Parts: sequence; structure tokens; C-alpha cells
Amino acid sequence: MRKSIFMLFALLMLLACGGKKTETESAIAAATDSTEIVAQEEITGLIKELYAAAAKNEGDIDQRYACHTWREMVAAVEEKDSQVAEIGFFDDDYWTMMQDANPDDLEARDIQIEQLDVEKGTAMVSFTLHSSVQTIHQKFEFCHEDGSWRVHNIIRYYNGPDGQEEESNLMDAMQSYLDEPLEELLDL
Repeated sequence: MRKSIFMLFALLMLLACGGKKTETESAIAAATDSTEIVAQEEITGLIKELYAAAAKNEGDIDQRYACHTWREMVAAVEEKDSQVAEIGFFDDDYWTMMQDANPDDLEARDIQIEQLDVEKGTAMVSFTLHSSVQTIHQKFEFCHEDGSWRVHNIIRYYNGPDGQEEESNLMDAMQSYLDEPLEELLDL
């Protein structure tokens, strides 16, 4: 009888510990979900804020919304462009793909968080940029830097010659442009 009571007590203790473990795991999962929800809201808000500023043709968008790596890469491209008589690498506003002033009705729609790792501080977000002039599909790669989510890369989508959607990774394209000898650009 004593052995049975002891076994029953041991079983109840194990069940109680197992229950607490589940509660702890649930609390961790809830905290993780909460952190991810906050990150998703911050990222979505940043995209909307960025395009509201672009619609007003406000300057300094890179400084406010892009990471250090992006800004340094753009500065290097612009420095190289200053040595070329032609248009250079950028022939449009890379945020909006517009060549003239941005229309005042720019709006990011269908924002989808495709990948989010709050712990690593990375995210991939797909959206449609709609305006009265054009509608384009883009993705932003984000990093968490200086306490905020920042755009690290812009990936554009366009229809290729075969009608299929093709991808253009601006960070990779800028790096290829910078790797190209200046003499080759001057010969064009």
C-alpha cells in the first residue's frame, strides 16, 4: 500500500512538472508570437510611412529608412556615376521606379511578410506599389539596425521578354556595377 501511494505521488509530481513545462513553453511561444507581431507591425508601418514620404517627394528617404550598408552602396554608385558622362546606374527613383516626380497617390498594398527572424533581425517582405502612373511588385529585405527595422535591399519584379516575371536584385546589381572597371563605362 505504501509503495502504491509513493508511486502515485511520484506520478502526480511528474505530471505536475510536465504541466509546468508546458506552461513555460506556452509562455515562451506567446512572447515570441508577441515579438513577431510587433516586428510585423513595425515593418508594415515603415513601408507605409516610406511611401507616404515618397508621395510627397520628401528627400532623405535613404537616411530615414535604409540601413548603413544600403546607404554606403548607393554613395559608392553615385561616386562612380559622377565620373561617367552618361546617365549612370540609376535612371529612376529606386524606391518607386519613377523617372519624374512621384505621384501623390503612391500606396503600398498587399504587404506580405514572407520571412521574419526577429532574433537574427532579418525579414523579407513582398508588396505591390500602386499609383495612378503604374503598379509594380517589389520586395524589401530588412535588417534590424540601430534599434529599428531598416531596408537592406530592394528586389524588383518586371515582365521579361517571354512575359514571365523576372527578378532584379538591386544590391547585387549595384555590386556588379561597382566591380566593373571605370574604363569600360567610359568607352560606352
